[in-house]
Amino acid sequence: MIRTLILGASLVFAVPAPAQSLATTSAVTAPDPARLDTARRVVGNLWPLGTYRRMMDGSMSKMMDSMMESMFNMRASDMAGAVDPSGKAAKDTADKSMGQMMAEGDPHFRERFKITMDTMMAEMIPLFEKAEPGIRDSLTQIYAREFTAQQLTELDAFFGTPTGKVYGEKWMMTFVDPEMMKNMASFAPEMIKAMPEIMKKVEKATAHLPTPPKPKREE
Repeated sequence: MIRTLILGASLVFAVPAPAQSLATTSAVTAPDPARLDTARRVVGNLWPLGTYRRMMDGSMSKMMDSMMESMFNMRASDMAGAVDPSGKAAKDTADKSMGQMMAEGDPHFRERFKITMDTMMAEMIPLFEKAEPGIRDSLTQIYAREFTAQQLTELDAFFGTPTGKVYGEKWMMTFVDPEMMKNMASFAPEMIKAMPEIMKKVEKATAHLPTPPKPKREE
């Protein structure tokens, strides 16, 4: 059950900011150095180093807490298929919330779960920070490819204005704003409810494949 909840939260967590896509506006595949320099300045304003830490150090933890609380408040009957392959919740548990059921098995589950999520988040921050320079480089290449030289120049000029500076500072943080957290928290239970049907479709789509071999035990 805990694994199911973590999976649902992780899938929602994976959706935000970096997943934003750009519409193709240019067929250029090898931007000239000047264009790359302009794109690098634009990306630097949108994604300054340390952005991941700003997003994940506190703000993301609050979003995860809110999402998990929404899941804990779900009734067992609402997510029976995610817990029991039969898709049915036992009569004596159908009207209980997931939080109530888990507390019966482990009175300390909330504290345990929070510590687990907080520890994972804290350990993920330095890992994401290592990836940040590469992400900025990739965004630079993408912006240089997807925007014309004139468009990049106009964006660069915008970020040089007071309004542009504020926009650049706040753009990524909007994805962990309390309003966004509330929206994502309300979405998490819907994903959990959908998981049983999704897994059925996965099983159907992979039915033609042989059963995967069991891992060998080491002597």
